[in-house]
Amino acid sequence: MPATPHLDLPFRFQRALQPDGLRVMQTCSAALNDAMGDARRAGHDPETDPAVLLLGRHLGRVAAGESPEAIHPEDEALRTACEQRIAELRSAPILVPLVQRGLDCDPDLIRVYRSSAREALRYLAQTLCLDPADYSIEQEPHFTAENPAISLFARSFCVTIDPCRINPGREIGWVRTHGRNGPWAGRQLRGPIDLMNNIARFAATLRRDCNLNQPA
Repeated sequence: MPATPHLDLPFRFQRALQPDGLRVMQTCSAALNDAMGDARRAGHDPETDPAVLLLGRHLGRVAAGESPEAIHPEDEALRTACEQRIAELRSAPILVPLVQRGLDCDPDLIRVYRSSAREALRYLAQTLCLDPADYSIEQEPHFTAENPAISLFARSFCVTIDPCRINPGREIGWVRTHGRNGPWAGRQLRGPIDLMNNIARFAATLRRDCNLNQPA
């Protein structure tokens, strides 16, 4: 998948600004490698990326035995650049690029994925003019990094976001059902996560495929 600015994510900048949890060389090295990979996927040069540079400095300081919590004045320009990038990225939808990137069993990524997936499904329900009493958004009973599916259950259909599908491009599933949490009333259809880039269009697809009533 070609790297574009739309695939940039704020995690490496947040981690670079608060690296106190990175206390040994192994975790520092892993965070630095992750940041370099994220920068490349976003189309940025890791050699000049402020998060990569900050995490590289942090690794060197941990290797030298310095405190992971210490703040260094010489990092101020890099910290400001990271804060600016976070502010820019907060206004951009994060669910699609996050799932396309992959969660990598990272607890920080999984936490943000869980929040953004629930928010996207809630917006989908609102677009379909569902009353809050007519739907629920639920995680898998045994939600884990390996099984992070989240579903919207309504009276006559279900939509599931499952970022750990084996085949890319099939991260979203939707199917007509007999009642909320009821048995399927047909074959489940699947599509790519980027369907969530245009929720109004996806809502129209659901109305058609699941034979939903058009709201007045």
